[in-house]
Amino acid sequence: MSAAERLRGAIHHARTENRCITVPACHDALSAVLIQRAGFKIAFMSGFAVSVTQVAMPDAGLISYGEMLAVGQKICEATHGKLLVIGDGDTGFGSSGNIRRTMRGYALAGFAGISIEDQVYPKRCSYAQGLAVEPRTAAIARIRAALAARDEMRAEGLDLVLVARSDCRHAERGGLAEAIERCRAFAALGADVVYAEGLAKEELQQLSQALPPEIPRMLAQVERGEALLSAEELAQEGFSLNLLGLTLLNVAMKAMKSALQQLAAGQHCPDGARLPFEQLYAEAGFEDHYHWEARFADCPAER
Repeated sequence: MSAAERLRGAIHHARTENRCITVPACHDALSAVLIQRAGFKIAFMSGFAVSVTQVAMPDAGLISYGEMLAVGQKICEATHGKLLVIGDGDTGFGSSGNIRRTMRGYALAGFAGISIEDQVYPKRCSYAQGLAVEPRTAAIARIRAALAARDEMRAEGLDLVLVARSDCRHAERGGLAEAIERCRAFAALGADVVYAEGLAKEELQQLSQALPPEIPRMLAQVERGEALLSAEELAQEGFSLNLLGLTLLNVAMKAMKSALQQLAAGQHCPDGARLPFEQLYAEAGFEDHYHWEARFADCPAER
């Protein structure tokens, strides 16, 4: 069974069982492996987090398809296809031809799914200034192209779960009613999952009521001061995926900044802020590597 089929199955079971799956976001191979070791089955490769960690630049349309793909390949390789990763595909990185290339590239990299959104290209983080979306007809055409690319590559044994995303809730030419209509249109086209960015708690039910009950919904939450909804609360609102896109990036940056401040002050980081060295050693994979080498002690390079 392909990664996409396994992801569809997991989402289907969550929906039929009235559950919502928490989906942490990764930004490199290590964060993805840690997500997997923590017992999560699904992760999301965040464009925001990849842009910040890989090129130290904001998610404002500055990172390229090739850079995103390279990180995704390492993530999928490191997790051995066991972690079902949904890749942030932004707008598809351009025209319908770019969307086709992005879909195929992400599938070949080992992703289980991809999100494609309706922002203008080049896109920017939905919390950035200047958020703008394409007109509804162009947004629908983009999702139609992504679905056609998905269907085309199935002849090669490739597949992706398509998460169709609208960012128009807080954009010009946007609003809640427009976001709902776009999600309805994406669902009618055959998107596997729909996702409206930036909805308030009281708006979630309106989206769910407007969509056919069989269409899975995803919600993204960011720690910005307001209380976050639990997976149980989101399940009651009809959502199947609860994306926490910046949590790992945020806590990692805070920990690194704190450690650097202590070092700059001539201090050492306290024991409680660090992993014991033995655990760090094990998490880095040394013990597993040594067990492998021991099996092949007669290999010339081992002597």
